[in-house]
Amino acid sequence: MKKHFLPLFLIIIVTYWTVKPLLRPGYFSMHDDTQVARVIVMGRALRNGQFPVRWVSGLGYGYGYPLYNFYGPLPYYVGGGLYAAGVSAVVATKIMMGVGMVLSAIFMYALMQFLFGRLTGILAAVLFAYAPYHAVQLYVRGAVGELWAYAFLPVLFLGLFFLSDSKKRQAGIWVGGLGLAGVILSHTISGYVAVAFYVIGLAIYTLILLLRKKFHPSFVPSSSFKAGIHHVSLLAVALGVSAFFWLPAIVEMGYTNVAGQIGATANFRDHFVCVPQLWNSLWGYGGSVSGCIDGMSFKAGKLHIMLGVLGLGLGILRLKRGFWSSPLGLVSIVGLGGAVMVTSYSRGVWELMPRLAFVQYPWRFLSGIALMTAIVGGSVLFWISRRWVRAGAFVLISLAVILLNAKLFVPQEVYEKPASFFENEEELSWRVSGVSDEYLPPSFSKPTSVAGIVHETLVSDNNRGLIVEVEIDTETYVKLHVQVPTSIEVILNRAYFPGWQYWVNGKRQIARIDKGLPSVIIPVGRSVVELRFESTLVRVIGTISSIGVILWFLITYGKKSIA
Repeated sequence: MKKHFLPLFLIIIVTYWTVKPLLRPGYFSMHDDTQVARVIVMGRALRNGQFPVRWVSGLGYGYGYPLYNFYGPLPYYVGGGLYAAGVSAVVATKIMMGVGMVLSAIFMYALMQFLFGRLTGILAAVLFAYAPYHAVQLYVRGAVGELWAYAFLPVLFLGLFFLSDSKKRQAGIWVGGLGLAGVILSHTISGYVAVAFYVIGLAIYTLILLLRKKFHPSFVPSSSFKAGIHHVSLLAVALGVSAFFWLPAIVEMGYTNVAGQIGATANFRDHFVCVPQLWNSLWGYGGSVSGCIDGMSFKAGKLHIMLGVLGLGLGILRLKRGFWSSPLGLVSIVGLGGAVMVTSYSRGVWELMPRLAFVQYPWRFLSGIALMTAIVGGSVLFWISRRWVRAGAFVLISLAVILLNAKLFVPQEVYEKPASFFENEEELSWRVSGVSDEYLPPSFSKPTSVAGIVHETLVSDNNRGLIVEVEIDTETYVKLHVQVPTSIEVILNRAYFPGWQYWVNGKRQIARIDKGLPSVIIPVGRSVVELRFESTLVRVIGTISSIGVILWFLITYGKKSIA
C-alpha cells in the first residue's frame, strides 16, 4: 500500500479543479435540483433508525413516498449519514458530490496500475476525472447517482481483468461483483444497463464456445466454460449484494408511477447525439432536444478522442490479433459500442431491445466512451520504452488535459441561501415534490397549489368534535390519540404502499384505499391509532440475500487481502 500513497496523493491534488466549486460557500443551480432535499430526507430517516431506508416523509406533498425503494440510495447514505451526524444539508450534499468525483479517479488508478503500472494509472485517472461528460453530470445535470455509478465502472472492469489471472480469479469475482453492485445501488438505470449488457455479453461468449465446439469437434472448451462460471459468479455476487434494493423495486414498481416517467420529454428517439457533437459541441446549461443543436454539450473531448485513437492504433499494432482478446480490446469494444449507442445508428437496437427505452437518453452511453478514452488513451504511455520520454509525455498530457477541461467544471451560477431554506415545508413538500412525484400511487390526486400540502396525519370529512393528539410521528411509525363523539371513517394522510399496516386500539384494520390514501373506521370515544411501515415478503427475501452474501464475503476474506 505504501507504494500507492504518493500516486493517490497526487491524484487527489490534480482532481482539485473538478471539485473546486464545491469548496466555495453557497450552492448552485442544476437540472435535477433536488439533491439537498434527498439528503435531508435520507438523513432524517437514518436519524429515526430506519435501515435500509425505503420510505421518506416530507416529500410527496407531505404524504411521503418510498423514494429509496426505487431510487439508487448509495450516494445518499453518505450525504444523509453526514446530515444525520449534524453536518449542514448543503455541506453534506457537496461532500457527497465531491466523493463521487474523487472516487472515479481513484478507482480508475486502481484499474490501470494493475494493467500498466502506476504512471499510466495516474494519467488514466486524470483523463477519466476530466472527461467533459463528467462535468455535465454534476455541474449541468446534477446527476449524482450517475456520477457515482460512473465511479464504480473501473472497479467492475478491474474484477473482470482479475478473472484472467489464475491467482486472482476468486478476488476478481468479489471485486467485480462489488463494483457492479456499486453501479446498481448508485443509479437504477445505469445498473439496469450494466447488468443487461453483461448478460448479453455472457450469452454471446457462450454461443461462440458452442459454435466452436460444433464446427471444431477437437476443441475442448473446459477452461473457457470455467471462465464463464466465474463471470456468472461475479454477476451473482453483484445481484446478491444489491438484492435488498433491486428485488423490491422490480416487484413493487406497479404501486407507483415510476414506470410512467417515460414521457414526451424522455423519448429516446429525440435524444440521439449527432456524430460531430462528439468531437465538439457548444458548452451550455440547457437541456437535450431533438436535432443537433442542444442546450448542453455531448463532446467527448478532442484530446481524449485523439489519445483514444492513438492508443487503439498502438495497441493493435503491438498486439496484432491478440489485441481484441486483451483488456484493451474489451474496453475498446465497450467504448466503440457506446459511440454507436449514443447516435441514431443504433436506433434499431433501441427499438428491439426490451425495456431499453427506460434508459430514456442515449447520450447516457457517453460514460462508455469516457471509460475507453481514459483506459485506451492512458495506455499510450505504456508503449513508450524510454523512461524519460514516458515521464515527459505524462507531464505534458496531464497538464494539457487539465488546462483544456478544468474550465468546464463550473456551475452556471452560485447562490447563497441559509440551510433552513432547504428544510422548510414549502421547499420540500411543494417545489421538490412537484419535480419528482412519480413515487406516489397511480391513482393519487396531486394538489394544484401550495395550499394543498398536507399537514395533518389524520383527517375526516366529518370532523365535528374530532380531536387528534400526536404522540409519535416518524417515517415508519405513527401513534395518534384520537377522540370522536361518534364512530366515523378517517383518512390517514400517508400515501398507500405495501408494508403499511393500520391498527386501532391494538387491532389490525383492513384499510379502504381511495385515490392512493387509506381510510379506517374509528369507534366512538377515545382511541389509539397506529401506522406501521413494515417489510413485505419480497423485501425480507432481498435483505436476507444481501446479508447472506455480505456475510459470506466477510467469512471468506475477513483475514485476507483481496487486492
